[in-house]
Amino acid sequence: MNSLTTKALMVLLSMLVILMIASQIYYRVNEKHRTEEAVLCDINENIPFKGVVVRNETVVNYSGGGVYEFLYKDGSKITSGNTIAEVYQNETALQNKLRADRLYATVDMLEKAQNPGTSQNIQPDALSDQIASSYKEMMTASVNGEFSQVAEKCDDVTEELCIYHVVSGKVENYNSQISDLRQEADNLANSTKMVNTIETDANGYFVSYCDGYEGLLNTDNVFSLSKSDVDSIVSDSAEREVSPKAIGKVFDDYSCYIIGVIPSDSRIVKDDNINVMTSTSNIVYKMKVESIEETNEEGKSLLILSCNRMDKDLLLSRVLSLDIVFDNFQGIKVSREAIRFKDGQKGVYVILGNEVTFKKIEVIYEGSDYVVSKNTADEDYLLLYDQILLEAVSQDVDSGS
Repeated sequence: MNSLTTKALMVLLSMLVILMIASQIYYRVNEKHRTEEAVLCDINENIPFKGVVVRNETVVNYSGGGVYEFLYKDGSKITSGNTIAEVYQNETALQNKLRADRLYATVDMLEKAQNPGTSQNIQPDALSDQIASSYKEMMTASVNGEFSQVAEKCDDVTEELCIYHVVSGKVENYNSQISDLRQEADNLANSTKMVNTIETDANGYFVSYCDGYEGLLNTDNVFSLSKSDVDSIVSDSAEREVSPKAIGKVFDDYSCYIIGVIPSDSRIVKDDNINVMTSTSNIVYKMKVESIEETNEEGKSLLILSCNRMDKDLLLSRVLSLDIVFDNFQGIKVSREAIRFKDGQKGVYVILGNEVTFKKIEVIYEGSDYVVSKNTADEDYLLLYDQILLEAVSQDVDSGS
């Protein structure tokens, strides 16, 4: 073989070697990997269910004519013989009475605003800050749908502005307005006559609504209710017929039972205290498990809870959307197929460019095909937005989860 042929073969061989090396480099640079991004997840094991509120309740009936105004807010404690409502001849008469009440309240506010005992002890700058604070509270209540709070805060802002006008010297007094408002209120009050009153002979806590279940549900029969009874109440409660004579009811106690059908769960044990939350608020109630029994439907249990608190949600609803609250976990979700072991440490491999690195994980929750790792700033551990390799890595010491 002459030298020319030898040189040609050497050049060809060199080119092949270069092509092989180049192809390997290209493959390594452009190699596709199966990955998933490390993202935050929230895991909770709450149990949602519909709960039926059961109390001893006495219906307040009224069969007379006219329109009535309740004198007690829902949840107010009353005793036998209390007048719970005043009756007026018609709607116009009642509206005149309510208008007079508002005018008298405005008169009281203006008299307070111009009282030297009020105005002399307040600095304008401090009062201005208070007005701004009350206004923000009013807007926050509006955004949150707390309309009763909106009305209260609006009254606060109005009163503070009236005081500010006196303190700052913008007005000397409100004598003229007070005189006019009192005259108007007196005229309305004198033209309005109460024609009757409504009293109750029950003791307890008053609520101005009925739903038709008052005579059917009580603390004596709650433990004899079946799953079908509960399902029927949950599905029919909104359409239950109510007597036209029923204008309200009285609870004999502020405590109640709540009965509902839930998925069978070994974590719920008789006599334990559990946390329960309504779907309409973030309020957590501590309730006692009075009974938990399997039903004739597989995987379903009948739960009876006792609650010794009373608020708007518990007062004004027969059926509540509830959650039994268990632990909540927040961390980084990791597929089980990505978990590897290195030097006895559980973790995953992550890739950044062409660099593959082993990152430890601290498991705080285990699901069927994934785990949740603690979210940390420690760079030895899996971090948020890391690219997790799902495929095997050659330097694995062991694999599996």
